[in-house]
Amino acid sequence: MTCTLHRLRHRGAAMVEFVVVGPVLTLLGLASLQYGLLFFNKNHLNHATFMAARAGSVQHGEAGPIQTALARALIPVYGGGSSTAELATSYGRAQADVSAFSRIEILNPTRESFDDWNSAALEDKYGKRAIPNGQLIAKNPEAIGPRSGQSLQDANLLKLRVTYGYKPTVPLMGPIYSRYLAWLDTGGDAFNTRLIAAGRIPMVSHVTVQMHSDPLEPEDPVSSPGLGNSGTPSDPGEPPVVDTPPPDCGSIGCTTPRGPLPPKGGGAGNGGEAPCH
Repeated sequence: MTCTLHRLRHRGAAMVEFVVVGPVLTLLGLASLQYGLLFFNKNHLNHATFMAARAGSVQHGEAGPIQTALARALIPVYGGGSSTAELATSYGRAQADVSAFSRIEILNPTRESFDDWNSAALEDKYGKRAIPNGQLIAKNPEAIGPRSGQSLQDANLLKLRVTYGYKPTVPLMGPIYSRYLAWLDTGGDAFNTRLIAAGRIPMVSHVTVQMHSDPLEPEDPVSSPGLGNSGTPSDPGEPPVVDTPPPDCGSIGCTTPRGPLPPKGGGAGNGGEAPCH
C-alpha cells in the first residue's frame, strides 16, 4: 500500500512538472522554428533584391521592371510550383504582397547625380534626364561632379534598398513579434509602423550593381548632395530607442495584455477582510 501511494505521488509530481515546463518548451520550440523561417526568408529576400537590381541595371534603373523582377524572384517563398498554373498562382501572391507590403528605394543615382552628369542628347532621346553609360572605361575617374561629389562611374552605380514585410506563419509567434516590434518602433518610419500594425516583420536588404544601360531619372529621386557631412567623417550617434517598459503579456501568445494585479488580501480591502454591509 505504501509503495502504491509513493508511485502515485511521483506520477502527480511529473504531471505538475510537465504543466509548468511544457508550455515554456513549446514556446521555445515554436520560436526556434519561426526564427529559422525568418532567416530563410531574409536570405531569399537578399537574392530577390539582387535579381531586382540586375533587372534594373539593364532597363535604365526604372522602378517598374525592378518591382516585377523582385516579385518573380520571391515566387519560391510563396510556394513555387511544378506546373505553369502553380507558378502563376505563386507569382500572383508574390506580386500582391510586393505591391502592398514592400518599398523599393533607389538610393543611387541621386538627384544631384543627374544635375552633374545629365546628357542633353540622351534627355532628348528618352524624354527625361539621363546619365550616359557608354565607354565608362575611357572617362576620367578623377572628374568629380560639384553637386553630387561623384564621378561618372559612381553615378552609374544602381543602389537599391528594399523593405519587405514578412508575415510570420508559426502559431503564437505573430502576435508576440507584433507586440515587441510595436514596443521597439520609434515611429520614425511610417512605412515600418504600417507593416508592424499589419502583423508583418520589416526586413531590409541593400544591393549595389553596375548599370548596363543609361540611368534615367525616376519620378522622385533621392537627394544626397555633396560628399556627405561636407566631406568630414562624423559620428552619427546612437540610433533612437524607446524608453517605455516592454509589453506585459497576459497570455502565452501575447494576444492580450496582462490585467491589473488584485490588491493584497484577495481584493476584499480592509486588510483582507470583507467590507461591512
